[in-house]
Amino acid sequence: MRILLFILLVVCTVNTRAQSFSSGNIVVVRIGTGTLPMTTGVAQPVFLDEYSPCGELVQSIALPTAVNGSHRRLTLPSTSVDFSEGFISLSEDGQYLALGGYDAATGTTGVTASISTTVNRVVAVVDASGSVNTTTAFSNRFSTVSIRSAVVNGTNVWATGGNGGIVYTTLGSTGSSNTLISTSTGRCPAIYDGQLYTTSTATGLRLARVGTGLPTATGTTLQNLPGYPSSGGSPFQFFMARLNGSDTVNVLYVADNNVLKKYSLVSGTWTDNGTIGVFGDRFRGVAGVEADGIVTLYAVRRNDIGGELVRYIDSTGHNASFSNLKPVIVAQADTNKVFRSVAMAPQALAMAKKAVTTNDNTSFRVLSNSKGPVVIAEITAARSLNGVVQVYDLNGRILYTRKVTAEKGMNRFPLDMPANARGLFMATFITLQGHLLTNKFIY
Repeated sequence: MRILLFILLVVCTVNTRAQSFSSGNIVVVRIGTGTLPMTTGVAQPVFLDEYSPCGELVQSIALPTAVNGSHRRLTLPSTSVDFSEGFISLSEDGQYLALGGYDAATGTTGVTASISTTVNRVVAVVDASGSVNTTTAFSNRFSTVSIRSAVVNGTNVWATGGNGGIVYTTLGSTGSSNTLISTSTGRCPAIYDGQLYTTSTATGLRLARVGTGLPTATGTTLQNLPGYPSSGGSPFQFFMARLNGSDTVNVLYVADNNVLKKYSLVSGTWTDNGTIGVFGDRFRGVAGVEADGIVTLYAVRRNDIGGELVRYIDSTGHNASFSNLKPVIVAQADTNKVFRSVAMAPQALAMAKKAVTTNDNTSFRVLSNSKGPVVIAEITAARSLNGVVQVYDLNGRILYTRKVTAEKGMNRFPLDMPANARGLFMATFITLQGHLLTNKFIY
């Protein structure tokens, strides 16, 4: 705990105003400029505000309010019936943010209820350098209802919306070139361990797995997480972590029914580990980061009246109550501005110079970031296959093992490195067909 607090103190003394996002910072979706009134249902400009952990505003990235070639506008209303729009996500590889919105001019009234052929629904994808891509749009989805959120994995995009199901498309696709993979309504999607999850208020669902892996086809079914309530509540953003040396996610934090909840996976069942806040806190956004078994949570609360960003440090670990944690207010929205959701800042990765390839064109390489804890195994598969990724030090000791299922195409999986590990490492990918691929990387 002392080490973490020291790191936070050091970070808070650094003032970096670069275009690229900084490691460990937080990104808040802000709706409104501060000058325009927050009128219900009226499209407003949207900004991604980057904060340091101590609350210093590092930069504000404005999402486009004018069409520029193939790039669309992205605006959002400051208020709607259930405040379910404007939820941002971080890709599993930590390199991209994704956010849904409307290709509508600022000041458009009733934007949520607009017809999608007239007001296309848009997905913004933002990389670690702060570059914004709004070339992905839907003309046939989420018509007269909200587009709530989106998540990206490489060039694959999944979007959710009010009574609009879960839609799959690819980056840059427009019109009706997309696939409705599930008619079950989703809210805030996220990808962990190569599996797509979403919160939902559909019958029998509240926090669910979406099919198997990263589905792209129609007929995908959702399964509520075992142990998590399947009725009641109102879940929005969530964050999953691996604690106690687990090679899969086993701790869950979720903004549900206006409070924060924690669950731990125990013998295959998600077990309640307590609650933070009261109904009036209106927690709807949450993100986090884990280091050395300590989880730092960032949450947006009271986002119906402007909102504020708060921080919690949870050192209680797996299957232990976090109810006694106290909040630290990091930032507050000014007049005529609304904080809607939150994500950790994306980070660029340094790619290996060359990927190793099998005779069936399956390739493997490792991407890492010397300034942060992100290490990604990238597998480009000629067909769907299963295997095991392992990380070794130069003495041959196994530091990390992860079972993976790689679909045809490019797949990325985060690898957990030991605390304070630095230097040259070896990663291997062994397929069930007996192929061995190796790749060296610096961390």
